[in-house]
Amino acid sequence: MSDDPYWNSGQSSEPSGRFSGGDPLVTDSFETWWHASLDVVQRSWRTVGLILLIGVVLPRWIIGAFDNNVRAPQVDVEVDDWGAWVREYSPGVAVGVIGAVLSLAALYVAGSAALAAVRTAAAEAAGGFLSLGEAFSFGFRRGGRFFLWLLLAWVTIGAGLVLCVLPGLWAIFALSLMAPAAVFEARRSPYARSIQLTHAAFWPALGRIVIVVLVAIAANLVIGLVGLLLAGVWHGIFAPWLAAVLTVLTEAIMALLLLVPMIWVLAASLCTYAWLRGRGESVSATSLSAEASGAVPVHGSQASPSPAPGGYTGPGEPGHPGSPPPTP
Repeated sequence: MSDDPYWNSGQSSEPSGRFSGGDPLVTDSFETWWHASLDVVQRSWRTVGLILLIGVVLPRWIIGAFDNNVRAPQVDVEVDDWGAWVREYSPGVAVGVIGAVLSLAALYVAGSAALAAVRTAAAEAAGGFLSLGEAFSFGFRRGGRFFLWLLLAWVTIGAGLVLCVLPGLWAIFALSLMAPAAVFEARRSPYARSIQLTHAAFWPALGRIVIVVLVAIAANLVIGLVGLLLAGVWHGIFAPWLAAVLTVLTEAIMALLLLVPMIWVLAASLCTYAWLRGRGESVSATSLSAEASGAVPVHGSQASPSPAPGGYTGPGEPGHPGSPPPTP
């Protein structure tokens, strides 16, 4: 039994066939959602992976290498000497400021890359494509505004986890769809829109997002812990210069390992957003891609005699169904 009010067991009149397995993003049940997210990974792992590699993995590697090297102990510290331990791992105000600036820059670049990756996955689900330059141009064009919403989201989550764990966990759930909301609904607050969507079907959405969040947290904890332990081993065994080189290489490997769950998390978030939108609106992968490209939906009598596939007009993007052919 589906939890989508627009689903029916008979023949659907929905043009996209979204509830009969015809749409690659908009689903109705948990099983179809699961398969749709895996299909997004299979279809777009190369392009999405490259975007995340440049925009998320590379900045993470730089931050991790910087942090592990500047905070590496230069002298032996007794385990029970906590004052010396704190001094050893607190290298100074200047390093802290540099680290904070790098972290904020990495957050901006990562947020922009997430927007670019979602945009690319949606375009490819609709049968189109975006070049790497077009994807990043889209991401950075909207990344500045999205960065401010990300800061608010981090403050909300951090405050919730510090003051009381449950509000923080709620914030993680409620704000988990900010990236796709920012891609497809540019004129609305992704912060408020994510909360609205996740609460439109609270328990089914919670079940899906819990899986996504658990995968993300587990991957970050395991890989981050392994990288931290290895960095400690390198600095405890080898000379400082060699330990620094090995630490940088270790961070690169750990960051690359995170790319695999990262692609699926983005795909699952995109399919969760599409599922929730589909509960209250007639949407499809094609219409979502058209929204992101700025195309104007066609409504009723205002439709042109020959509307583009998916019921929209506008330039679309290169290779998108209904977009004009390239100029010779």
